[in-house]
Amino acid sequence: MYNTLQEDLENNINNIKMNFNNTSDLSIREIKFGTNKIMKLNAVYLDSLVDADYLQNSVILRIIETFNINKPLINKEFINNVANSILSTASIKITNSYQDVLDAIIQGKTVLVFDGFLEVIIADTAKWKERALEESSGERTPNGMVFGFSENAQTNINVLRGIIKSEQFCVQKMNFGSVAKTDVYLLFLHDTVDNGILKEVTKRLEKVDVKYIMQGRVVQEIVDGKQTFFPLTLNSERPDVIASGMLEGRVILMVDGNPQVMIFPSMFMDFLQAPDEYTTNYGRFSVRIIRLFAFLTTIFLPGIYVALDKYGSDRLSEKVYESLVTKNELLPTLWEVIILIILFRIVLDACNRIPKNMVILIALIGPILIGETAIEANLIHPVGLIVIGLTFITGTLFGNSGLTAAFSTLRYIIIILAYFFGYSGIIIGTTLLLIHMVGLRSIGVPYFSPLIPFRFKEIKDSIYRGDLEKLVNSKHSYPDDNN
Repeated sequence: MYNTLQEDLENNINNIKMNFNNTSDLSIREIKFGTNKIMKLNAVYLDSLVDADYLQNSVILRIIETFNINKPLINKEFINNVANSILSTASIKITNSYQDVLDAIIQGKTVLVFDGFLEVIIADTAKWKERALEESSGERTPNGMVFGFSENAQTNINVLRGIIKSEQFCVQKMNFGSVAKTDVYLLFLHDTVDNGILKEVTKRLEKVDVKYIMQGRVVQEIVDGKQTFFPLTLNSERPDVIASGMLEGRVILMVDGNPQVMIFPSMFMDFLQAPDEYTTNYGRFSVRIIRLFAFLTTIFLPGIYVALDKYGSDRLSEKVYESLVTKNELLPTLWEVIILIILFRIVLDACNRIPKNMVILIALIGPILIGETAIEANLIHPVGLIVIGLTFITGTLFGNSGLTAAFSTLRYIIIILAYFFGYSGIIIGTTLLLIHMVGLRSIGVPYFSPLIPFRFKEIKDSIYRGDLEKLVNSKHSYPDDNN
């Protein structure tokens, strides 16, 4: 393939067809214009991506009507005159690069190839199919913004610009993928963003070398760097959450085709927050502490129950011990807990994957199978069922925050440590967990910030929600390793 276009129209068109493997939806509209119809051009585009009416009215008719009345002046400035004086599309580009031509057609643009010229005109006539903005199903809140992002990055940027009306709003566009190209956008506020974090995110993005990007997770893992079961990036499909991140000096990463948008950096305390906390005074001092307690409960409660069975018989009376742990059930407590966790996980996965009209069936069968039948058959202890039930209820608070992998993995680790080492094992596991979390960094920012290292000014929006006026007027800073 040639790197640049040729003057021969037929050769250019044949090369374009060859690069698109003669796909059936590649349209080539031949247009003859001029008073004697001796001038030729071909409009090349993909049927499924262009706005046909816009192409007809803003490109084709403009050329035909203009040159049927006025004889075209054929000189070096002909292409520039057509692009700047005749076409009425919002975006125009002139190029002689084959790669630019191929990229433009893929992006839904129309390429005007003139016979006898080395340059072509690229007109933006794209019309992408997308769903309307809908309620964010994964991050519902009783108050605050209702709708969430769509899969179209340009639409999402438009929504954010509607929230943050500022000339400081900056967008940096990048393109990744050797087989299928995907646009990736960095969003930030110029005078507010932490420059060290911005440079580090940009530096890590330069390492992205993939064939394609179907999910933002591909880019996220490369930017995160260190592998851990804790999420180092907060994903959200809520415009108000993303806008707040930008106003706090963070960097936003948006992958075209994905409604989930990423915030860098993200600390552990961010996963305990919810958007509706900023619309009411209810729970401003307690709700995040309650969520932290729920996080600890979903990790440690099954392990404590297992340790109570194996090491609590000498410390509890026989009556209390039998009422809490065992009454000659067929399954040992360890296997009882593990099997119940697996069964609850199966029920949750089934509810997420089966048709909606079948969810009610699972909701009816699940409690009968796991609850009444298993207890009456002396397979499991009633308290064991209560323990695992509480474990999963507290875990649902973090189902869409990214912490699911963390507490699901840690839950099994704590159960094993509790079974073999009792309460000492739980203490050892907790100590190792804290050491691991303290050592984590999100784009160079300590994961436990602002608690470790302790930063008093940032506490007002971590373990509790401070006064809104002070939060809005304060400038956030991050103790990162990038400066």
